[in-house]
Formats: sequence, structure tokens, C-alpha cells
Amino acid sequence: MSIRTKVIGCFFAVLVLFGAVSSYTFLKARHINARLSMVSEVLLPLSRLVVQIQVGSQGLADESSRYYSDSELSADRSTFSRMARELYPYAIQKKFVIAEQLLMGSPIESNEPIPQLKNMLGQIREKFEALNSSSDKPTLEKNFAEFKGGLQSLTKKIEEETDKITEAARTEGQQNLFTSVGLSLLLVFLGLFCMGLAYQVLNPLPQLIQSLKKLTGGDFDQNIKVRTSDNDEIGQLAREFNRMLSALKERDQKIKTQQQELLQSEKLAAIGQLSAEVVHEIRNPLNSINLNIDWLATEIRDPNPEIRKTLNSVSREIERLGQITESYLVRARVKSQDNQSTEVNSLLEEIIHFERGEGTGIEIEAELFEREVLIKTDRSKIKQAFINVLKNAKEAMPQGGKIKVKTLLEQGVAKIVFSDSGVGMTEETKTKSFLPFFTTKSSGTGLGLSLTKEIVEAAKGKILVASQVGAGTTFTFQFPV
Repeated sequence: MSIRTKVIGCFFAVLVLFGAVSSYTFLKARHINARLSMVSEVLLPLSRLVVQIQVGSQGLADESSRYYSDSELSADRSTFSRMARELYPYAIQKKFVIAEQLLMGSPIESNEPIPQLKNMLGQIREKFEALNSSSDKPTLEKNFAEFKGGLQSLTKKIEEETDKITEAARTEGQQNLFTSVGLSLLLVFLGLFCMGLAYQVLNPLPQLIQSLKKLTGGDFDQNIKVRTSDNDEIGQLAREFNRMLSALKERDQKIKTQQQELLQSEKLAAIGQLSAEVVHEIRNPLNSINLNIDWLATEIRDPNPEIRKTLNSVSREIERLGQITESYLVRARVKSQDNQSTEVNSLLEEIIHFERGEGTGIEIEAELFEREVLIKTDRSKIKQAFINVLKNAKEAMPQGGKIKVKTLLEQGVAKIVFSDSGVGMTEETKTKSFLPFFTTKSSGTGLGLSLTKEIVEAAKGKILVASQVGAGTTFTFQFPV
């Protein structure tokens, strides 16, 4: 879900809940006020009118009863009684009219007592008409008793409805209060939830800003924590930022490695150039010394074997020095590859035949591909590379062993595999095996495998090594064909 959807959704939810709380409170308050208004504007005034009607009807009944009780009435008294019989009905009828108008002006609802009160008031008014038209005292007393009973019933009904409405309004007010408080608390919780959601969504932004500041300073060792469930824009931005940091860190490491390799290459180039010059100057004296040793060996007539043994030792050491100088010169010239193709199978057969002829006690087994395997490189240089690997394999098996040489073609790649059953290499030795001047032998120069790697890479190939201590070593050459 996007941040925009979350924010709009939270705002809409808060707005809807706030509107619901406000509407509910307003409607409930309006309903309660309407019911209480009926009490204050209808029932209480109606109750006062009923009392006034009751008082007036009592006076009318008393005067009428006195009128019918006196047998000998004076003229004044008779006149007063007639006036009372006309005045009281007029006042009471006026009260009835006011009461009916009061009930007519009240809103009629199905659950309200207005229709019933109207009916009772109409019945009481009919009884008053009967009371007012009474012609004798018994009839008067009877009609007054019925009229008075009707007034009492009406008064009781008004009191019951007043109490009922008041109690209902009080109960409804309490319920409205509790409901409003509950909805308000729900609104508060929803607001807090929206705040928490906004904080959670926007929380990675300060960390992202700090990471960008550190990034400008070259610090790539950082990472923004993102949960897998965060699929919004901020989460996606944080993930992409982490990927960018990883890529920048990897590129920075690669640049540093390339800088180190470039520096090393410059050093090696300088050493190589100096070595080539020194070796070139050393070769001529070595050749001269070797020729003189050979001449001495032919001229000395002394049969002493120690002298000849010494001369032979000197000659071998001079030959070894010659090989070392030749290795230096080959290393200096390795980048000048010729546009030649070399058939690997015949070259390996030549090398294996020569190595088997030395009789070193090491068995060499060949498993060559049935067709020709051609690689684009100089024959003499790749031969030197293969010889270097075979030489290392033989030196790794001082007590004898087995070397297996295999060639094959796989998906446009020529592979030449040399496997031995020697002592193997540790991880540290394997990592450093191709570095110039690194050797584990007391008499080695440390240039064999380094030279081999340069020859292979100059031919656009690569060399891989796999080794395990006590289980032997495998070198794999790979060339495009």
C-alpha cells in the first residue's frame, strides 16, 4: 500500500469517525431536548390548566349546589348565583380551549401520549358540558363526581407521562454520555494509530538523510533496516538505497583492488625491465664461464674423481643460473603474443614423452580428446607454461606418484587439466601461488606459476587451481576456441 493511500485512508477514517461521533451526539441531544421540551412546554402547562379547571369547576359546583339547596332565595343571591353559573363556565371553557390548543401545537409521535391526552381532555370537556347543564342537585353532584374523576385521571396521566419522559431522558442522556465517551476514546485511539503509522512510515527518512551525508564522505559501510512487510515508497526507496550502497561498496573495493594491481603492475614492470637488463648483462659472462668449465673438463688429465665431480657441479649450477635468467627474459617478453595456433594434444604428447624419458619414478597418464584441440597462442610459450605446471607437480611428489593429463572441449572452451597425487596446498598457499617471487621451496625463484598465469592470460585464457592438503592439486587451463 502506498504512503498516499495510507495517509488518505487514515485521514478519511478519522474524519468519518469524527462525523459519526458529532452526528450521534447531536441527534441524541436533539431527541432528549425534544422530549424535555414536551414536558416543559406541554405537560407542565397542561397540568397547571387542569388545576385551574379543577378549581373553577369546584367553585361552579359549590355555587350550583348552593343555588339548588336554598328554597327561599333573595333577589341578590339569586342574581349572584346566575352570574356565577354564567361566569364560571366561560372561564373554564376558555381553559379547555387553551389546553386543546396546547395539545394541538405539540408534535404528534407514535410513542408520545398526545393523542391519549387529547382524547381524555375531550371526554372531560363533555363531562363539563353535562355538569354545566345539570338541572337539579342530584344530577349536579353525579355529573361533578364524574367530571372530578376525569380530571384526576388526566392529572395522574400527566404526572405519569412527565415522570416517564423525564426518566427516559435521564437514562438516554447517560447512555448518550457513555456512547459519546466511547466513540471519543475510539477517535483518540484512531488518531494515535494514525500518528504511529505516520511515524513508522516516515521513520527511515532521518536515517536515510544521515546515510546520504555519510555516503558523501565516502562511508559505504552502512545499511538501512527495512522490514520485509514494508512495501510502500519509503520501504522501496530504502531497499534501493541499500542496493546502491552495496554496488558502490563493491565498486569501491574493485577500484582499490585495481589500484593495488596497477601499482603492483607498475612495480613489476619496473622490476622486469631492470631484471631484463641485469639478466642480459649476466648471460654473456655465464656462457663464457660455462665454456671455460667445459674446456677445463677436457684438458684436465688428473683421474681424481673429486675434481671432475666439482666441475660437473659448477657446470650444473651455471646451467641452472642460465635457466633462471631465461625465465626472467621470457617473463619480460610474455606480452608479445604471436597470432599463431597451437595444437594442444601433439604438444602434450611431446612434453609427456620427454618427461617419461627422464625416469623420475612418477607415472604420467594422458587422456586426450579424440579430435584436435587448437588454441590461439605461441607454441613455445604455452609449452613453457605446461612444463612449469608439470615441474611443480613432480616437485610435489618427492616419493613418486601419478600425474594425469586430460584435454576436452566443452561449449567452445578448450580445457587442459593437470592433476597430481602430491602433498597438496593450504588455502593460504593456493591464494598466493600465482604471486611473483612467492615460493615454498628453498631453491625456487617464485616466478614459474606467475609466468604461467601471464602466458595464459595473454592468450585470453585463464588458469584455475583446486587443491587439498594430502590429496593433491589440480590445475585447469581454459582457452576460447
